[in-house]
Amino acid sequence: MPLVLDPGSLPPTTLAELHRSLREDLAETAPMVDAPRGRVIDPASLDTARDLLNSALALLDAPGAKDARRLADEANVAYAVMLAVTDLVKSHTDVPRVPRGRGSTPAP
Repeated sequence: MPLVLDPGSLPPTTLAELHRSLREDLAETAPMVDAPRGRVIDPASLDTARDLLNSALALLDAPGAKDARRLADEANVAYAVMLAVTDLVKSHTDVPRVPRGRGSTPAP
C-alpha cells in the first residue's frame, strides 16, 4: 500500500519534506546493509538490498522538476524500498531478534 495515496491532498511543502525525510532515512539504512551486526546467511539477499537501496537513492537524487505527483511517487518508492531492505537484512542475517512471547497461561 502506498504511503501517499493522493498527492493533491497534501501541501507541496509537506510532500517535499516527506521526500527529503525518506531520502535521509534510506541513506541511514546503508550501514545496516553494508555491515550487518550479525552473521550473513545469504549474501545474495544483501546484494539485492544494496541494489534496491542504491537505485532508490539514485531516483530520489535525480535532477529535474518534481511536481506533487513525482514527489509522491518517489516517496512511495522510497518507503517500499525501506521496508524491503529492512526485511531482506533481518531475514538473511543472524541479527538479534525479539523473542517470541511465552504465551499466556489460561486462568483456572
